[in-house]
Amino acid sequence: MSDLRDLFYPPITFERFAALRAKSPKRICFGSTHKTALKKAVSGKAVGFLNIPFSESFSAIFPWQMFNNTKGIHGGFYRSIHSTEEYTQISAWLEQRSNLVFIRSLFTTAIAAAEHYADDARTKIGELEKAAKYDANLDAREKLAVILEEVYRDCHAALGISAIISVPSSNPASLSLPNFLARRLSEKLMVPDLTNEIAWAGPKGEIKTLTVEQKWHALAGVGMLVSGSVAGKNLLLIDDMYQSGATAHYVGSQLRAAGADDLHLLCVSKGRRDTDNQ
Repeated sequence: MSDLRDLFYPPITFERFAALRAKSPKRICFGSTHKTALKKAVSGKAVGFLNIPFSESFSAIFPWQMFNNTKGIHGGFYRSIHSTEEYTQISAWLEQRSNLVFIRSLFTTAIAAAEHYADDARTKIGELEKAAKYDANLDAREKLAVILEEVYRDCHAALGISAIISVPSSNPASLSLPNFLARRLSEKLMVPDLTNEIAWAGPKGEIKTLTVEQKWHALAGVGMLVSGSVAGKNLLLIDDMYQSGATAHYVGSQLRAAGADDLHLLCVSKGRRDTDNQ
């Protein structure tokens, strides 16, 4: 039975995460890195083409089917567009979500509300995140909760989310930014918040300067306590900034090991680099 379950909900392991990290690119953002993903055709029967490098996260919410590009050019997946109406609709869909970052991950979907930096300056959401996390600015926290609610309603409402959960706080006595956002989203969306069902098994310590491999093994050394209440549920994991993804994926590995089904990740922002702590 476990083998059948693993087929539908594969375990999240360091080996799979390391193989994922070896792939490039690691993000799609139609407002920056992939501004030219949608192009009009210069000849032939097609009106235009949409090309993306990977299908993770994106294809789960994109209303049109994407196809594997076996020729290996213009990105890993594509869609030929054969009517002006469809081209206009797709263009509008992408423009409306131009701030979102679709992240290559082992989650069913992994989406950030925005990039943390644009060029050398923080984005508006990046500034809100800084104020919310480091200045304990309650107004900034509330604004981020509204932003994540909008992303949820747009991207996750039809994905069968059973409950919201956040990356545990390093200090159980304090409410971290992810904890706060999970609580507020739960209240706004009337979806259960299961954050209290998980906790670090001991002091997590400082891991920011560690390599990705060292981070994973440091977290595994601490361990995580997970209630059986997550079993059989489709969970939306909330975090603040996605950098290397090591912490989120380690938490995901423990949720999956405890019996969680589909795992989705929603972050406030995506860090500037894709090679953090490589």
